[in-house]
Amino acid sequence: MEKNRWRETPFFLLTVFFLFYPDCVQAQAHRLDHQQDAVAQTASILTLADVVALALRDNRSLINATYRVDSQTFSQDIAQSEFEWKFFPQATAAAMDATRRIGGGVTVEKKFTSGPIVSLSPEIVHNNDGDDNDGNDDEPYGSKVGVSLTIPLLRGLGTEINLNGIRVAQYSLRTASRSHYLVKVNTVLEAVAAVYNIVQQRELVNLYRAQVKRFRGHGVMARAREKIGLATPIDVYRAQIRLKDAQDSLNRAQEALRSAGDRLKIVLAAPLEQAMHVVAPLACRPVDISVSQAVETALLHRMELKQVDDDIEEAKRASRLSKNNLLPQLDLVANYRRWENDAVLIGTTRLSEDFWSVELVSTTDWSRTAEKAAYQQSLLSVNRAKLNRSTRVDGVKREVRQFYDALQKAQGRMQIRDDQIQQANGKLTLANIKFAHGLANNFDLIEAETELQEARSNLLAAQIESIVGTYHLRAAIGTLIES
Repeated sequence: MEKNRWRETPFFLLTVFFLFYPDCVQAQAHRLDHQQDAVAQTASILTLADVVALALRDNRSLINATYRVDSQTFSQDIAQSEFEWKFFPQATAAAMDATRRIGGGVTVEKKFTSGPIVSLSPEIVHNNDGDDNDGNDDEPYGSKVGVSLTIPLLRGLGTEINLNGIRVAQYSLRTASRSHYLVKVNTVLEAVAAVYNIVQQRELVNLYRAQVKRFRGHGVMARAREKIGLATPIDVYRAQIRLKDAQDSLNRAQEALRSAGDRLKIVLAAPLEQAMHVVAPLACRPVDISVSQAVETALLHRMELKQVDDDIEEAKRASRLSKNNLLPQLDLVANYRRWENDAVLIGTTRLSEDFWSVELVSTTDWSRTAEKAAYQQSLLSVNRAKLNRSTRVDGVKREVRQFYDALQKAQGRMQIRDDQIQQANGKLTLANIKFAHGLANNFDLIEAETELQEARSNLLAAQIESIVGTYHLRAAIGTLIES
C-alpha cells in the first residue's frame, strides 16, 4: 500500500508539470515566435482591400491589357483620320533643253462618309528659258488649278460601307476594353486567393508550432516517466515519432507560407525581397441568393455574353459589306483644270487654257466568284457567332452552378468540421483524465491531440474555400467589380 502511494505522488506531480510544460523546455520555440513577431512588425501591414487596390494598380497583366486598350484607341483615331481634311504640299523641278521650271503648290482633299472624294490642287510655276539678253529681270510665271471629284455609284456608296474602318476599330476597342475588364476580374481573384493562401498557411504554421510544443512535452514526459517505471520505451518512441511528424508538417507549412508570400508579390508586381504582412477576416457569409437568381444575374451581367452579342452584330455588319461587294465597281470621276502660261504676278487670274472631263470608271470582274464566295463565308461567320453564343450561355450557366454548389458544400463542410472539433475536444478531455489517473498511456492522449489538430486544419481549409468561393461566385455572376 505504501509502495503504491509512493508511485502515485510523483506521477501526479509529473503530470501537472508537463501538461503545462515549463518555459525552460520551450525556450527555442519562444525564440522562433519572437523572430516571427519581429518580422511582422517591420513588414508593411496590408488589408485585403489594400492588396486588391495595389493589384489593380500595379499588376503587370493588367497594365499590359491597359496598353492594348490604348493601342486600339490610337487605331480608332487612325481610322477616323480618313475623313479629315488633308493637305499635301507639292513641289516640282524640271530641266529641259533650254527651259528650267520650278513650281510649288498644295492639294486639299476630303473624303465624305457617304463615299465621294473631292480634291483641289492650286499650283504656281516659275519658268526660266535662259534668255537674259533683253535685260528684263521679270521671269514668266504660270499658275494651275485642278479640281477632282470621284463618286462611287454602286459598290462603295453609303455611310455603312465607308465607315467600315471606323466600325472595325470601334469593335476592336470594345473587345480590348472587355478583355481589360476580365483581366481585372482575374487579377482580383488572384489577389484574394493569394491573400487567403497566406492566411491559411500562417494559421497552419501556428497550429503546427503549438503541436510541436505539445509533442515535445509528451516526449520529455515519457522519458521522465520511463525513468521511474511509469512508462515503457514504446511510449517514448510514440511521442518522438509524433514530434517528428509535427516538425515535418511545420517545415512544410513554413515553406508553403513563403511560397504564398512570393505569389502575392508577383501578383502585386512587388520586389520579392519586400516584407509584407497581410491581414484578412475569416468570417464566412451564407449564400443569400438562389441558384436560379444567380444564373439570371449572370446572363445579364457577364461580360463574355456582352462580347458574343457584339461578335454577332459585327459578323452581321461584315456580311452586309460582303453583300455590297457583290455589286460591280462603277465610279463617276470628274476633273477640271485651268492653266495660265504667262502670268507676270502670282495674283494674276488671266487663265488661258481649260480642261474638263467626266468619266465612268469600272474595274469589275463580271464573274464575281471571289466576292460571292466571301459573302457565303460571311453568312457562315454569322451562324458560327450565334452558335458560339449558345455555347457560351450554357458555359456560364454551368460555371455559376458549379461555383454555387462548391460554395454550398464548403459551408456544409464547415459545420461538419465544427462538430469534429467538439468531438475531438471531448475525446482529448477524456484522454487527459484517464492519463492523469494512470488509466491509460500517452497513446490515447497523442491520438486525441492529433485528431483535434487535423479537425482544426480541415475547418481552416473549409473556411478559406468558402471565402474564396464567394468571390468566385460573384465573378461567375458578373458582380465582382463594376464594369
